[in-house]
Amino acid sequence: MRSASFVELYRVIETLLEKKFIGRSRRHTSAVMEYLNDPESRPVRDDLEVAREIRNLIMHNADTDGLAVVEPSAATLAALERIVEYIRKPPLALLFATPADQLLRAQRNDLAVPLMRAMSKRGFSHAPVLEGDSLVGVFSVGTIFSYITANPGRVIDESTRVSLFNELLPIDSHEPEQFRFMDGHATYEDIKQAFEERLGRNHRLAAVFLTDTGDGAHPLLGMITPWDALGKRAVSAVAENAADK
Repeated sequence: MRSASFVELYRVIETLLEKKFIGRSRRHTSAVMEYLNDPESRPVRDDLEVAREIRNLIMHNADTDGLAVVEPSAATLAALERIVEYIRKPPLALLFATPADQLLRAQRNDLAVPLMRAMSKRGFSHAPVLEGDSLVGVFSVGTIFSYITANPGRVIDESTRVSLFNELLPIDSHEPEQFRFMDGHATYEDIKQAFEERLGRNHRLAAVFLTDTGDGAHPLLGMITPWDALGKRAVSAVAENAADK
């Protein structure tokens, strides 16, 4: 009977999700419910909601002969198999990163004030600083604040170049902000967990930079912010990826 196959597949989903959330704080006692409230589930959420209701009907209700009151269709079983496959292979982070060629990028020889104007106009708080295609630092709102704080009275004018801030550009020079490299095989879950980690008092992960090898020695592939990983952008990109499969 299809109901038995359905229950077995649903148990596979429960097992996969229990492993997924092990060691992490949860708002819900059920791993399935926790996943339904996670942005990653968006592409399969409707089917999983229906499956959860069917599972409850099968497990908690029976007719007078002790048989399940519902019999899942073949299409429902196929949907459950797709959910299992999706959970086993979460989407790659690159799917919702801003590609390198779409970022507001800077070179050390660029004029700083026009760069700042462009950042303000486009609503960007960070601009990767590149040499060739490789990331060598980050120019940010915090860069200007740190420079002015350390150099009171120094003037930043139309002739000021990004190179003036060289000591403040490396990714490990942005207190309290932090940045991280990850490789192009990082998954959505890897990135989400990185942004959810506690980095210490008054520290926060401001962005993740993706390269082939997870370091600055290779070309920048893309950049991910907390908004990309946890907000509507991530939900939209993950959903589009699932629709393409």
